Amino acid sequence: MDYYVGGDLLSLLSKFPDGFPPHMAIFYLAEMIMAVNSVHSLGYIHRDIKPDNMLLNRSGHIVLGDFGSCLKLRQDGTVSCSVAVGTPDYLSPEILLALEDHTLSYGVECDWWSIGACAYEMFFGHPPFYAESVVETYGKILHYKEHFNFPSSLEDLPPEALDFISALICDRESRLGIGGLQDFQTHLLFAEIDWDRLRDFTPPFIPEAVGATDTSNFDVVEDRLSEMVTGGGETISDVGDSSPLGVNLPFVGYSYTFREDGRDHVWGNLRNACACKLRSNSDLQKLSHGENLESHLDPSLLSELRNALQTEIEARDALSSEISLLQAANQSLASRLYEADQLNSELQSKIHLLEQQLKDRERSREEEEEEREKHFLSRRCETCKQISEPTSRTRQIAVYLPIATP
Repeated sequence: MDYYVGGDLLSLLSKFPDGFPPHMAIFYLAEMIMAVNSVHSLGYIHRDIKPDNMLLNRSGHIVLGDFGSCLKLRQDGTVSCSVAVGTPDYLSPEILLALEDHTLSYGVECDWWSIGACAYEMFFGHPPFYAESVVETYGKILHYKEHFNFPSSLEDLPPEALDFISALICDRESRLGIGGLQDFQTHLLFAEIDWDRLRDFTPPFIPEAVGATDTSNFDVVEDRLSEMVTGGGETISDVGDSSPLGVNLPFVGYSYTFREDGRDHVWGNLRNACACKLRSNSDLQKLSHGENLESHLDPSLLSELRNALQTEIEARDALSSEISLLQAANQSLASRLYEADQLNSELQSKIHLLEQQLKDRERSREEEEEEREKHFLSRRCETCKQISEPTSRTRQIAVYLPIATP
């Protein structure tokens, strides 16, 4: 998966013990909804929606991650799975019920329940069904009608937020999202959200990062990290070829980094970065197109942005060249593999032919041996017969000859 220096929503939530301010929660919920809907539109359900899997890019926008639990929806829009997935605090009742009864199925509504659980945590600072043990958490979720409630203190919280959460933590048949993205776009909680230009807005939190390997926006569990480095499985030094120990520490938990490419995408990121620096100018905040923004920038900043864009484009071209070389090498290896398979088939045929010839020769040798044995026995019988005939005649003569007496 790609590495994003902005951290994740869980790390950001840890900085707000009592939950996000309403405007902040609403913005992130809108982006989360768009992200989840994009997965659904491809015919999949995510099944592990939680703050940990909501990454922040360098501009502060949401990026959905961790697709290891995704399942392809069937024609009827459901899936069946008896394997436990997801994180206990955010699982929907229908997933838990399917673990007990393998005949039960569920669909996209399980992800919308998780969005409701995330919304509760973003507004109040803790999940709705938190408990000391996983079993107790599961019990609360399965009997959510008895255990789901809001905190007594609801100061500064818009009533639309309570309605939104209640419309998600409910029966699957009446859950918000069954009607698609429109259910959320028309909800009063998002009355101020321009869904078509959501990625053009300046996020309420802009991550600060000094470089591509900056991990300051992530909460690192040091005990876990020490265990990975000192023992108990694969160590950091096992990952690289001859890299010094520690060079990969910033990327523990990530497989690789992939540079974002595409002129429009790069320009969009630069435009967001520029808006963050110049947010004091209300006119600039209203700009939505790169051309208009360019005319309002001072020459030095514009030059900096152009250089950054050129660097991104050159990196993309270099990556494209590298991909082309890898594809050529892969094609060469595939050709050699095909030739090796052909040679292997020919050798197998020759071996089979030689084995057959060996069997035929063995059979011929046995037949010859058998023939010689028969011939030998036949000649022996003839010899015995010839010897026995004179002896018999001699005996007959001896019978008829008179015996001389003295």
